[in-house]
Amino acid sequence: MYPEILAPAGSVESLYAAVNAGCDAVYMGGARFGARAYADNPDCENLLSAINYCHIHGVKLYMTVNTLLKDSEVKCLYKYIKPYYEIGLDAVIVQDMGVLSLLHKYFPDLKLHASTQMALTTGYSADILKKYGVTRIIPARELTISEIKQIRNTTDIEIEVFVHGALCYCYSGQCLFSSMLGTRSGNRGRCTQPCRLPYFIDNKGNKSQSYILSMKELCTLPYIGELIEAGVSSFKIEGRMKRPVYTAFVTSIYRKYVNLYKELGKSSYKRYIEDNKEEFLYDIDMLAEVYNREGFTCGYLSGKKEDMLASMRPNHGGVCVGQVVGKNKGTFKYKLFKDINAHDVVETRDGSMKSGYEYTTGSDRKAGEIVEAKFKKGCIINKKDKVYRTKNATLLDDIKSRYIDNNKKVIITGIFKAACGEKPCLFVKNAAGIEAVVYGDICQRAQKSAATKAAVEKSILQTKDTEFEFGRLEVLIDSDLFLPVSQLKNMRRLALNKLRDNIIDSYLRKSLYTPCNIEQYNNKTITPLVYKASIMTMSQLDAVLNSINNIKISEIYIKTELLEEENIREAFLKVKSSGMRCCIVMPHIFRHSTWEYEKKCVENGSSIYGMQWDGYIIKNFEEYVFLTEIVGIDSGNIITDSGLYIMNSSSSMFWKELGVTKHTMPFELEISEMKDIAKVSNMEAVIYTHVPLMVSAQCTVCNMKGCKKDFGTDISSTIIYDLDGKEFTVVNYCKYCYNVIYQKEPISIINCINKLSDIGISGFRYDFTIERAEEVKKILSGKYSKRTNTGHYFDRVK
Repeated sequence: MYPEILAPAGSVESLYAAVNAGCDAVYMGGARFGARAYADNPDCENLLSAINYCHIHGVKLYMTVNTLLKDSEVKCLYKYIKPYYEIGLDAVIVQDMGVLSLLHKYFPDLKLHASTQMALTTGYSADILKKYGVTRIIPARELTISEIKQIRNTTDIEIEVFVHGALCYCYSGQCLFSSMLGTRSGNRGRCTQPCRLPYFIDNKGNKSQSYILSMKELCTLPYIGELIEAGVSSFKIEGRMKRPVYTAFVTSIYRKYVNLYKELGKSSYKRYIEDNKEEFLYDIDMLAEVYNREGFTCGYLSGKKEDMLASMRPNHGGVCVGQVVGKNKGTFKYKLFKDINAHDVVETRDGSMKSGYEYTTGSDRKAGEIVEAKFKKGCIINKKDKVYRTKNATLLDDIKSRYIDNNKKVIITGIFKAACGEKPCLFVKNAAGIEAVVYGDICQRAQKSAATKAAVEKSILQTKDTEFEFGRLEVLIDSDLFLPVSQLKNMRRLALNKLRDNIIDSYLRKSLYTPCNIEQYNNKTITPLVYKASIMTMSQLDAVLNSINNIKISEIYIKTELLEEENIREAFLKVKSSGMRCCIVMPHIFRHSTWEYEKKCVENGSSIYGMQWDGYIIKNFEEYVFLTEIVGIDSGNIITDSGLYIMNSSSSMFWKELGVTKHTMPFELEISEMKDIAKVSNMEAVIYTHVPLMVSAQCTVCNMKGCKKDFGTDISSTIIYDLDGKEFTVVNYCKYCYNVIYQKEPISIINCINKLSDIGISGFRYDFTIERAEEVKKILSGKYSKRTNTGHYFDRVK
């Protein structure tokens, strides 16, 4: 099996463009619950039509329901999805575990795809997900080819991989940056893209500004063969916020190279790329003409360190076509490196990619020519500035004529039979084998001119105003028949309409679920109020232990990012000897290399996870599987952390089915929205912390100074500032090879504990991250005087 080409459809126009360009499937949002709330998503009627259109063209449509839903929204889920399910929706892409379990309950035969928002990094959770109707996982974009192969070797579940388009700085689903800066959450489809803004970096007192969180565009064309050989099922193109011409052209290029691999096979394909390098590089250049950010990156596929940042320009970079060679009053001259066309848009840029002057060209010019152009007063242009083309008019016109202006036809075959004294018959069939047959009036012998085979073909082959086109039509008629043209055309119209209806009908199904109140839960076990503290360093631990007289902390959570294993064991003994419960907090990301290392430790009896912990705080699905299947931990001792997003009661019930009944409230719920969840689950809330805004495989320290992984758990932190002067602390955790960007101003609702306990929350956690020991003591004693905020506890996220 070869991978499908999965194209983005942020609008109906983009859907048509993708189909015209040869995609196998599209993914599209509806009016609600999609991760691109600001795309031109269709309403119900238009999405139903879009599904039918795709099916007529032999293309699948996957619907995005890949955001986190609140309890008030979950109640609408069945009614929202039902019409799409019944018309034959091919799959739903899901992030929220409550949505996942409910959709499988409502529509057991509906295929579900685990969104990249779940941040899955291995295939070990596949068996659990399959039980909930998941047929495909879309792993984190940070994986290498070897990690993708590991998933394929672990499970037979389909794997969908992003091959082209925008990259997030953060692991998908782990970003709270947009949310915490305002009220628009990326987890709810309303990301404001703070990663595309400039930031000031404080490097030993020297501040410099750049787009340090802005990633280049992904282009994996050089890895097509290896991805196919790794067992990838679907090549996904990002871009629901981009124009139809982008969708069409990128789809067409990936279609071209997958088809080449199919035709040639592994060795011949590789040889073809080597022998036709100029053509291959030209295609990449054309992709860059359509959209790039300071060029392209192949992302994390190779596993090698490379520059993935578009640090000087966060939007379309265009292609360099020349260089300024001279400047006079009101005019400048530049020498062309590439041909340019009339109506192209070009602009000058200095060495820092800052724009000087932009204009639209008036004529075609050849590489090597000197072009003179006027510029407006006040524009800054200097000799040796580069000239970039941001709009290639000829290319865009070509894409438009090929893929936008005329919709692709569905190729069908047909047989027309007619004999005297019998009804003429027109039989049509599509490539999937769906058929339609219509009959006309009984044939009579011709009194004058008899129908010819050519005349019959001409009448039936006129399909211009339909979705269909005959690839082959066989005409079998007696030689002396009278066949009115009007009858032939009517039969063609009826046959094609019937074929269209038969294709659509072949996908139809009825929902057998009877709606009922989904809030049929067992009552939770009532637990006393408990104060907890999580620590990152030994000095923080000592500060907490020295402060227990000020506050009745009875549980301490030990984080593993900065502590060596001997420190973790020492911390465990300190806590237990003080008479408190002690739990271990697992890392934000648990990739295959970590899995293998920890598994070996379990096997040789040296695992820190094999100690007698009172609980295990997990941050991802891999950790649940690792603890229950490798370490042998009872799932009743597991607590989900805030990043597993128990945003609704159904999510808590999903985990209850897996034996997990204790959870941490997410940072994106208002207190009033927590009430229903707290009724059914044992919930704790973080009452103080520096919120982790991003968890990233990128590293600011590495990008600035080089990788420090050789220094083990050396903590290297960086302060960055946005344009409004807000501070953020970036910490690189070399042990697990990820960065966390923390909100410098902590959230604190220490004075609002009564409001939380009133709705049934019984655990209250001080979550320490970047604090010094003295700060920890002040916070616990109530003497902390620095500015704090209350996050979304009193400010509802959109």
